[in-house]
Formats: sequence, structure tokens, C-alpha cells
Amino acid sequence: MPQSIYSLPSDYTEDNPFTKREITFFAFIYTISVILLICMYEYLMPVINNPTYPHYNRVPSYEIHKTPK
Repeated sequence: MPQSIYSLPSDYTEDNPFTKREITFFAFIYTISVILLICMYEYLMPVINNPTYPHYNRVPSYEIHKTPK
């Protein structure tokens, strides 16, 4: 069995179809979209800036009470 069956042709690599400007534009739009999604999530369901994060409905009291005997 000849080994040339599994080798790629010499002209297999194609030129990059995107210009530097298009790649920069895509990266900028992608970055802005991710930042806006994070901001929207934090606005609708705050986690980072929520001091009562684990307790949305009722904030527990951490005061120490003596138990009656």
C-alpha cells in the first residue's frame, strides 16, 4: 500500500478569507456582546453586587439568642 494515499496535497492550505479589518471588527463586536450579556445578567439576576445573594426571599438573622431552659 503506497504512503501517498494518506498525504495531503501540496496546495491544500488556502489563503485567509478574512482581512485584518474584518477580524478586528468581529473581535470588537464579540467583546462588546459578551460584556453586554454579563451586564444584562447582573441587572436582571444580581449575584456579584447583591449583599443578600444566597437569601433572596428572607435574610436570616445572625444574632445569638439564649435558648430557654
